[in-house]
Amino acid sequence: MITSLLCLVLAVGCGPDAKQSIAPDLLVFAGDAPIHSDRIELPVTILNWGAAPSSATQLLVYINERPNWSGSSTRTLLNRAVPALDSKSSTTVTVEIELDELEPDSDHYLLLQVGSVDGELNPNNWDVSGFSLNEDRQVVMNCDSAAPHIGSEGATDPLFDEQWHLNNTGQQRYTTVAGTPGEDLGMSNVLSSGTPTGDGIRIAIVDTGMETCHPDLAGNVEDGASYNFNANEWHNSDSTEPYLPWAMGDHGTSVAGTAAAAAHNGTGGRGVAPNAILRGYNMLAAVESEGTYFDSLGGSQEEPDSSLVDIFNMSFGTLGGEFGVDPNETRLFQNGVTTLRDGRGAVYVKSAGNAFNSCRSMRRPANTRIGCSSSNSSSSHQSPYLLMVGAFDAQGTRASYSSAGSNLWISAPAGEFGSTYGAIITADQVGSNRGYDLLGNRGVGLDAVNNPHGNYVSTFNGTSAAAPNASGAIALFLETEPELTWRDVKYLLAKTARQIDAGIEQVQYLVGGTVYVAQLPWTTNAAGYRFHNWYGFGAVAVDEALALVESHDPDSLGAFVQTGPFEQADAVSIPDNDGTGVSQMLTVESLADDADIEAVTLHVDITHPQTNDLGIHLTSPSGTESILNPIFNDALAGNADLNWNLLSNAFYGESPNGVWILRVVDAAAGDAGTLNEWSLTFALGTHP
Repeated sequence: MITSLLCLVLAVGCGPDAKQSIAPDLLVFAGDAPIHSDRIELPVTILNWGAAPSSATQLLVYINERPNWSGSSTRTLLNRAVPALDSKSSTTVTVEIELDELEPDSDHYLLLQVGSVDGELNPNNWDVSGFSLNEDRQVVMNCDSAAPHIGSEGATDPLFDEQWHLNNTGQQRYTTVAGTPGEDLGMSNVLSSGTPTGDGIRIAIVDTGMETCHPDLAGNVEDGASYNFNANEWHNSDSTEPYLPWAMGDHGTSVAGTAAAAAHNGTGGRGVAPNAILRGYNMLAAVESEGTYFDSLGGSQEEPDSSLVDIFNMSFGTLGGEFGVDPNETRLFQNGVTTLRDGRGAVYVKSAGNAFNSCRSMRRPANTRIGCSSSNSSSSHQSPYLLMVGAFDAQGTRASYSSAGSNLWISAPAGEFGSTYGAIITADQVGSNRGYDLLGNRGVGLDAVNNPHGNYVSTFNGTSAAAPNASGAIALFLETEPELTWRDVKYLLAKTARQIDAGIEQVQYLVGGTVYVAQLPWTTNAAGYRFHNWYGFGAVAVDEALALVESHDPDSLGAFVQTGPFEQADAVSIPDNDGTGVSQMLTVESLADDADIEAVTLHVDITHPQTNDLGIHLTSPSGTESILNPIFNDALAGNADLNWNLLSNAFYGESPNGVWILRVVDAAAGDAGTLNEWSLTFALGTHP
């Protein structure tokens, strides 16, 4: 009775052991395809990302001249058996699409579908793609021929009043539930005064592509500065034109519009920084990917010259569960924050992820409240050089999908799905035959008055949308004070962040008869910074940050110091199913008395049969606690042993000297393990 009562009150955990029903998870997606003059070689990959093997199933690929595959005109391109797949393994088949078999001057849409297998928690195994042919039966490779509507200079942007993320007045024209006034980017002064606009600041959209001729982007695109990594793989394409030929939405175009769509041009809405300079690198669409990541993010001075970029927008992620650190990637970001912008450092803005509800291998009742996969679960997300961005909605709470983690820095608006609750209104692929609205035809997609050519969408969301909102805000800061360093930008955001969802409560969980706190409420650290794993320091507050820019002395945070590791190498057992867990202390001393923490990286070496059981907590000498890994992190499902780095920003501004306490809790019975060793490294400055 006591156990049942606690399960009810705490709304977590009790019930069948999820470890007995660990699941496979099949994903199917269209890969990056070579396009020839007469055919497309479309790779279709089926990946089992779950922690259990999958059974055999079937792959079906359909084609139609409209994005509806239930009608009689649908044709089956492929029907093939898919073998059983081990956990974290995949198989790829190539679907050859002969273009001379299709009608000229026509559109074609593909549906890829894999049958569900026993035990799957997410059985929606499908993907879509599409393309258009010209009169010569060749795939359309640029948007010049689309003849977009340009609008009129100085005219009102017809969709601006509905862009709640810029100015939330409680709009609900395209949704059934109104937003909450004031839950936006906090830029009313900027909007009323008309300045700053991001003028002269370069933002690189590192993504799938970017329609450089889009009527809301064309005026801001830097001539010849974008780069198409597929110029040698796509017939009749241009190396400086990152046009995406696939027709079911171009992520990069929508990201670019969110950050820097033009204002006062009589079409669509506007971006946060409507005069920023845009360039697109289609790294995510590269057929041959070797080197493209580094070339896109400041590591190249030709083809493309990414060394001139001020802000890199990285609205992409991984599937999580990647624990190793790539030293080359670390050097890339070190170089970017050290040498770019004449030594002031480029700003790397990164989406935190959309995995809060993505329990792919194991689901426990606790995951509903604390999330499935932590943002810390991807290796690049543990870099102190990245500015990680979470998402909030038009009601001022965490967007339902937004990944939580101690590595978050800030949150920005992104919304929900654009039907019941609002999403982001932004640029879509040009034309009514292309774009995200082909599958989700609602909202502005149905507005023939304000979107007559189908160039806009009102369903764009995800932390993919939150990141360019932050990038646009940062462009406003850099225009106002070009001497700001990358560290100044992070400081300004943390110092002025607006607390949202202030009443969020801790989450408790009954572990071995002990009430264990699995999620902390908002915490104020010893330096006065509020922090929460859902929001980082809070919501971007543009006007407040710009006011601080006026009084902030650039490059005044002291020398950036990165310490070596402080190590604790005494192995201890982790008690099984014990809410108290095991704690160890580590004394940090000899660092400068005036040193202020800018980031803390924890390295852990743990031997354990099921690391999904484990929660990892760190408490600073000042008494601030941070949960660096939540219990039941789905990215750890089926994982035995950990050799892992975890980042926390919760200690920003505190002193590193003193006794640190690491606590590891095993929250599920049946497996015991050992904390072999751990260490802390610090990024430090000296703050005003």
